[in-house]
Amino acid sequence: MKSMGATTQLITFADFEQLPEMPGKQELVDGELITMPPPEMSHSALMKRVYALLQTGLHESRVWPDHTGYRIAGGWIEPDVSVVWPDQPRDEKYFLRSPMVAVEILSQGEDIERKITHYFAEGAVEVWVLDRRHKAMTVYVMRRGDVIRIPVEGEYTSEAANITVRIAELFCSDPLK
Repeated sequence: MKSMGATTQLITFADFEQLPEMPGKQELVDGELITMPPPEMSHSALMKRVYALLQTGLHESRVWPDHTGYRIAGGWIEPDVSVVWPDQPRDEKYFLRSPMVAVEILSQGEDIERKITHYFAEGAVEVWVLDRRHKAMTVYVMRRGDVIRIPVEGEYTSEAANITVRIAELFCSDPLK
């Protein structure tokens, strides 16, 4: 948890579970509590478009919206949209390990690199990073044990999600579509 000084107070997942609910998003990455304000309308609209797109290629029970979290690397990460494995590990309360596909819509000041590292260490096949400000998409994929970064130009075909993503359709100007 960020304190008033220059140091960071680390917490455990047990401590994290006891925190009160609050607006926005809370994640636990490497013992650090990360809080983000509620998303802006353009963020939510983009999340809604990605969620609908993923449902066209997969059974809807495998696609999960924002605020669905995963116990990853001893912490808690909430992708903006995710696709679970057909046999996604879970306990009585939570999904365990990484989803098959995680979609992250960048928020100002967000440290996405640590999350990408944890996603792949815990079994993800693809991580999509969407940048609203630049209307850009970068896909990270695991190939033969290496994480490959793919800047998307025009469109991207995901074998894991069984769909083609067209950048122009994702970043349309109408936030209510």
